[in-house]
Amino acid sequence: MNGQYYAHAATVKNNTNNTCGRGEVLEKECMYTPYSYKQIHNISFSDCCNACTSDPLCVAFVLNKISCNLKNSTNYEPEEGDDCISVLNVKNIAPKNAKNILFIIADDMRPSLGSYGLPEAVTPNMDRLASEGLLFRHAYVQFAYCAPSRNSFMSGRRPDATKAYNFLNHFREKGVGANWTALPELFKNNGYLVSGSGKLFHTALPPHFDEPRSWSQFSPSGDPWPYVNVGKPNGTNECAEKCCGSNDTAHYCLYDFKDNGGLLEDEINSNVAWARLEEAIDNWQEKKQPFFVGQGFHRPHLPWNIPQENYENIESDPPEAKHKVFPATRPHIHFHDCAEMSHAYFDDNGWGVPLSQGGYWVTHQAEMRRAYYGALNYVDGMIGKALEILDERGVANDTIVMVTGDHGWHLGEFDEWCKMTNLELGTRVPLIFRAPFMKHSVGAKTSAVSCFVVDYNVARFFYAPPPLSLHQLAELVDLYPTLADLAGVPLPKENEGGEYLGGVSLKPIFEDPSSKVKDVALSQFPRCWQNNTHHSPHHKVGDESNFTVSWESMSDCHWTERNGLDFMGYRIRTSNFSFTQWFRWNMSDLRPIWKDVVGTELYDHTNDTGMAPSAFDDYEVINLAGNPAYADVQKSMTTLLKEEVLRWITPNP
Repeated sequence: MNGQYYAHAATVKNNTNNTCGRGEVLEKECMYTPYSYKQIHNISFSDCCNACTSDPLCVAFVLNKISCNLKNSTNYEPEEGDDCISVLNVKNIAPKNAKNILFIIADDMRPSLGSYGLPEAVTPNMDRLASEGLLFRHAYVQFAYCAPSRNSFMSGRRPDATKAYNFLNHFREKGVGANWTALPELFKNNGYLVSGSGKLFHTALPPHFDEPRSWSQFSPSGDPWPYVNVGKPNGTNECAEKCCGSNDTAHYCLYDFKDNGGLLEDEINSNVAWARLEEAIDNWQEKKQPFFVGQGFHRPHLPWNIPQENYENIESDPPEAKHKVFPATRPHIHFHDCAEMSHAYFDDNGWGVPLSQGGYWVTHQAEMRRAYYGALNYVDGMIGKALEILDERGVANDTIVMVTGDHGWHLGEFDEWCKMTNLELGTRVPLIFRAPFMKHSVGAKTSAVSCFVVDYNVARFFYAPPPLSLHQLAELVDLYPTLADLAGVPLPKENEGGEYLGGVSLKPIFEDPSSKVKDVALSQFPRCWQNNTHHSPHHKVGDESNFTVSWESMSDCHWTERNGLDFMGYRIRTSNFSFTQWFRWNMSDLRPIWKDVVGTELYDHTNDTGMAPSAFDDYEVINLAGNPAYADVQKSMTTLLKEEVLRWITPNP
């Protein structure tokens, strides 16, 4: 044999440089298994390691004087010897009886579903999922728009840890979370087959959808398995050629695919996802390797480009918002002029632009709602295909299915459109889990329970005449520990990628849907002056078309550097109240200036069940901040908000 080749044997037995990923290196030990499915002659330890790590079937190897022997099993009989090195668990083996996961995110999806009490929504598949699983009435995001929200829940950290407040930053940056274990990466590191498609991480934040770290690079058969995202607005079709029946092509476009079989981008992405789901099921049934399959839908994000039939599935004149003007008691800094649906500011006391019944966004609410609900119907149909696959393949009982949105959305309530607020409608999302093996969660909704409170100063439960309804709260930052807990996967240790995890497991609620695991949900959102200069020459402050400098036309800070934000609003949601304070931003320390409050909001949610139509129309109408009758509540909430914010701020990068 070549002298260089023998370097792996006697001369390297005690060489600590012999490492292969996370593999367990057994010096002076031969690993005897029934067979080696591949042998490679005359290669070094590092080459043998590379051969194993790049082969989707390899989980261990033995290097001896003759060959590198790749193994697909770690069931072995050890024998001591001077001519062998064995390496186990080159790819981590999943825990015994680990559950599969189907992870589904829909962009801009608020809880306008039939299962949340909205009859005009046609969402039979998500409603079926809710009837077979656990529906969370009060689930909240940490940031009400795409990139910061996804940086948060896909990493398991809060925005003041990711330091991602807009489209400029992401958690993988040096000095932030370069070594953090992301949510899909957690399952990949624990032996899962992990596939992603569509919009899960936000495009380019982190780069390349965090590939290859978070996603398996090869299919079970060894074929390349890259992350897939077709992100073109109209997929394989051109709107100008196929748009029909739409009165507002700037916001929605309808397609008739009955004759040409065309596909839009969500169908292209989900077809890939469901094909990989089938392959993952084959692999699980043959080898018991669990899978994590993620699919992110672009709809119902604008533009609502959908097949015409989905639009026609919705009634022609759905109910409009009960309150169409911005409340006079709400701080003007909270008003958001959405770039995608730019509109005039008006309130109900004459301070803003007078309400005109000829205003487009007032008179066209029903039309916009029909298009939005049609987009939900479109997404619902694709989710139904995945549920059919799980049923037909007999794996539904061993698979956790989770469906949620990346933030809420306004449909004209209080003169607000889109997301980008700290209000209930901006921060609340549908959250449905189906975990059939958790028997008490089947067909359940988190519900209100009654208790009696007599202490005005209890920080988490605020006084109101008994009985006081206590709603279970959930946050999307809880997805990370909850999925791990339900699946049977351990969380990473702090020094091994688990630093600054910001959520808690919701599993106790699956065991008892009347229980609760947290008292507060925390969200935040920035505001910037339109003349802010802390942005690159290639961008403006935000995406707004209104460049006036006033409290009624604040920017959403899309392109503003994080050390140049003007204000940050923090919101806490408790069982019965929501409370928001707007602070000037300390640009050097990246934290609020506590003494410099520019707006305060307090809203009563005591009877808010989370069900439509009341949950969308009847709350956050009157700002109670400054009302003497609620002085004790406001004082307690002020203390609680500061405590919660300080819990999660991490060192600056």
